[in-house]
Amino acid sequence: MSKSSVVEAPPSTAPRTAPFAATVATVSVMGVLVVGQMYVTIPLMPELAGAWGVSTGSAAASTTAFAFAHALGSLVSGPLSTRFGRRTVMVANVLAMVVITALLPLATSLPAGVGLRALQGLFAGSFIPMSYAYLHARIAPHRVSTALTVVSACMGATVVLGQVEAQLVTAWFGWVWVFWGTVPLLLVGAAVSWRVLLPEGRLSAGGPLGVRAALGPRLISLYLVILVGAGSLTAVYTGVQLYGPADVAGGGAPLLALRASALPALLGAVLLAPALARLPASRRAVGALVVTAGAMLAAALGADDAVALGAALFVFMAGFSTLGPALIQSVGARAGAAAQTTAIALYGFTLNLGAGAGAQLAAFFDRFTPLALLLTLALVLATGGVLRGSRTT
Repeated sequence: MSKSSVVEAPPSTAPRTAPFAATVATVSVMGVLVVGQMYVTIPLMPELAGAWGVSTGSAAASTTAFAFAHALGSLVSGPLSTRFGRRTVMVANVLAMVVITALLPLATSLPAGVGLRALQGLFAGSFIPMSYAYLHARIAPHRVSTALTVVSACMGATVVLGQVEAQLVTAWFGWVWVFWGTVPLLLVGAAVSWRVLLPEGRLSAGGPLGVRAALGPRLISLYLVILVGAGSLTAVYTGVQLYGPADVAGGGAPLLALRASALPALLGAVLLAPALARLPASRRAVGALVVTAGAMLAAALGADDAVALGAALFVFMAGFSTLGPALIQSVGARAGAAAQTTAIALYGFTLNLGAGAGAQLAAFFDRFTPLALLLTLALVLATGGVLRGSRTT
């Protein structure tokens, strides 16, 4: 990638380079807190169903509502950042999210709970695309790939960390503290983000030409790939919650261990980031898709065995944590400076749209194996699409 900066400042002012460690650490931790709220309701479905007087399957709508609203929030984050700057949009939305998160345990019906989850997701939606755009704009070009991999791995880890946190907090303090305990952390995170991230004025919009460039066929193919990838991620973990092996059907420690088994794969992806950055982004994306498709097939074949399923999820998360940064780097490179912010916002939109669809997709099955086989096929098709696209670039 020849240039990693987003057009954002007046022509006479060059963007300052942000401090690498402080920026990546801040964005990563905030990503875990904000994006992790999407996944905390997966293990809470029995508790939410009881609180709202509905079935467990109906309670899954809380995850879907968050994800779809999160996608909408991602889409509107581009125009908002053009007017107010990325730092202002990110911090303001986190503060709004604090209020909604504090209200969530007070909901007593499905419509109220789903509505609050949708608002929570809407305000959280700006974080993924604006953090990626900020890294592209403010991190030194030769370190962008490493920064994206670390942040993407942390955000990818939220699908596991969010579930583990929710399960542990519910067991120790009760499910309401999954939300109330997050409120002070978000407040502190907003203050730290405001201090660490560099201030920005009005950003330069790409105009109609930038929008058209962001909707070009070479970029749409990448949006579709992350749609499939994020959908597979949410669907497979929702499927484990609903139709997992008999060994973990009772929840508790076995299910916690199954969820946590994928975390070392994410750490491995971070440690390998400098070496993987030497490969072209398209090649990394193809390799990651091959790994995720193979792991999903293994999950389908080992669906009745907790150990085999845990091993498959470990490999799947290793592949997915490499796929994300490779795709976002490809999006930034193909979009060009004028369309980069818009393209990254669209990337965030499709990522979250996929996550919401994945949570809902799992509810259409009554067993894990057919769900995993369908996801395997989708990942294979996505691999083929990236291969074709890389040959034309």
